Amino acid sequence: MDAEELYRRYAALERDFSGVDLSGADLLIAEVEEYDPTQNVLSGINLSGANLTQSMLSLVNLTGANLSGANLTQADLGGCDLSNANLRGANLEMTDFTAVNLMNADLRETRMLLTRFDRADLTRANLSSALFQGVSGDDGTLFCNTIMPDGAIINDISIWVDSR
Repeated sequence: MDAEELYRRYAALERDFSGVDLSGADLLIAEVEEYDPTQNVLSGINLSGANLTQSMLSLVNLTGANLSGANLTQADLGGCDLSNANLRGANLEMTDFTAVNLMNADLRETRMLLTRFDRADLTRANLSSALFQGVSGDDGTLFCNTIMPDGAIINDISIWVDSR
């Protein structure tokens, strides 16, 4: 399946794409003639178990999406809205979460190796039991009522926790 077919089927109200292989797909359709920014909305989509390796998902609205168990290795999610998304058990190795909204996201049991969180909002995100190694962020990364991999709750608004 390619990005065009995904958006076409989503527009036809299909929401369950679990197990789909979109590896390398560019889901940013901003380059399409007569671009309508509202078309980059895939809120509530079910991509559980999907292969999204090296896919371009930047600026896509994935609010409330189910990405549990998905493989997002080396995916670019820069600027995405993943608020209230379920990423439980997802492979997030070398994934770019720069400026991503992860408020209330379920990131339990995820695999995060060399993952980037620069300027990401992890307010009320749950990272319980996540593998969290070599993860990077900056002072703009927000942790507020965030449950960390060890179960600790961080309430500082703008800090970076070094995972190295």
